[in-house]
Amino acid sequence: MKIILSPTDSNKTTTVSLSGLVLTIDDVEYDLSVIPEGGQAEPEEDSHFIGIVTRESVTIKYEYDSLKAEPNQSTDWADYTFDIDEGEVPCPIKWLPEPEVLAPVVEPDQIDEDLIQSESENV
Repeated sequence: MKIILSPTDSNKTTTVSLSGLVLTIDDVEYDLSVIPEGGQAEPEEDSHFIGIVTRESVTIKYEYDSLKAEPNQSTDWADYTFDIDEGEVPCPIKWLPEPEVLAPVVEPDQIDEDLIQSESENV
């Protein structure tokens, strides 16, 4: 199936997968087998789908967390177009690197003298 993701910034990231003719978008299953062979369907106004839906091709509104993404995303539609037979649709978004979590620095004058004394008594 040809799946085109149409990216739009949001505060969440859409997940898409395909199993046979069942397309799952954000944990909601859409059974495309109800569309006749060679037929087409028009999506409801507030759905994830954009334009005509067929068994062979679909365009999906793909939300991504813009606060975690690189500011400059690809403008080439080929980067958002996937031919999938089965499984997860890859995420086409370029993400910012995860921030490193650093351990707090403890200055020597911040160390609790009672804690040092109690630990030395246990030795």
